Amino acid sequence: MTDIKTLCARIDERKEELYALLCDLIHINSENFGSHGNEKECSEYIAGLCRELGLETETYSPLDLPDFENHPDYLAGRALENRPNVTARWKGAENVDELMLMGHVDTVPIGDPANWTFEPLAGVVRDGCIWGRGACDDKYALATALFIIRLLQEQGFVPRRNLIFTGYCDEEKGGSNGALAAVLRYPTTRIVNMDCKNFEIWHCASGGQSCKYCYHTEKPVDNAAVTAKAIPIVMEVMEDFAARRRAELSDNRFYKGTVIPATSMRYMGFRAGDRGADLGVGEVAFTVYTDKTKDEIYAEYREMEAILSRRLAPLGIIGDGFKPTTRFFHYGYAEPDCQPIRDMQAAALEATGREVRPCGSCLSDLSVILKYGSGEAYGFGIGRDFDEYGGAHQPDEFIECDKLVEYAKIIAAYVLKVLG
Repeated sequence: MTDIKTLCARIDERKEELYALLCDLIHINSENFGSHGNEKECSEYIAGLCRELGLETETYSPLDLPDFENHPDYLAGRALENRPNVTARWKGAENVDELMLMGHVDTVPIGDPANWTFEPLAGVVRDGCIWGRGACDDKYALATALFIIRLLQEQGFVPRRNLIFTGYCDEEKGGSNGALAAVLRYPTTRIVNMDCKNFEIWHCASGGQSCKYCYHTEKPVDNAAVTAKAIPIVMEVMEDFAARRRAELSDNRFYKGTVIPATSMRYMGFRAGDRGADLGVGEVAFTVYTDKTKDEIYAEYREMEAILSRRLAPLGIIGDGFKPTTRFFHYGYAEPDCQPIRDMQAAALEATGREVRPCGSCLSDLSVILKYGSGEAYGFGIGRDFDEYGGAHQPDEFIECDKLVEYAKIIAAYVLKVLG
């Protein structure tokens, strides 16, 4: 039986293997375009690694689950037939599924390669970092889980109960079909979603979604300026909606005093015409965070639609209503002092001396994982913020090598504590 100190020493000795594994995953294009995705090759590669480790391994489309398309949180229009999850089971002394470690296989699109200093799928180690699309969102998680399973096996560790590892599809662009399918197909007592940032423990999932208000001119126009006149009116009508979101999250015990209430509704884009085409068509796109239910938010959408219909009519503009561009994420949380979170905090402290704290998240797969997987699920990871150079979704995406090693030690220590 190995111990945490010994295991952490082994991780230091063999960290180059962890780096190489992450680089190999980055080399494989797994972009998610929303309406379709390229996860299949990467999922099959991971499945091959799992089989080499002797794990019971399955690749499956979310659509393979009985009646999945009728599930209340299924998101249609994602071409899931060739976008598999991969799930592997490391059997324990007791054949009971106890812990799932999960991360997503898909990445956002690469974008224009000219904006990258490195080849987007280079997967290179340089300047103490690993570079490439998916490095910090979320392939570091997949590499970490596979690496520590291999290392634990070589140390002769036998889990007390089963460890489930899942690489799931369709996280980006508001998907969550892969996460939903994984927790439905493999119910476990404990779930750690390894898609998180900055060594934070995400115990609370905000509700909300990305959406757009759409409209068009009653008559054909030859100037998008006519269409653009609706934009400030839409923003004015939506200000009360935005103010309610700020107020409710300011009162929420998990978001009070954080930056989230101030950014609880963000405008993501405006359109009036399309560079000479569709001059009479416009939209206002936004993202909203909330602790209200879908029914409550949609009732507010309908109220605003009625107001906008009256306000826009004198301009000769017809409102087409609010159109979701992602799923609706349900508000949910695990208590920040629940036993699974305390165990992760203890593992981090013992393995690396780091104190990790629970906090809230925004529009992550944790929403469906808490609702349909485990009420004490949480996220824990080391992804980098969206607004940082090389952060999630940015050109020159990277993850720091030293943080990756520290993260592997914490996850390994957690597995030993929970399954030892």
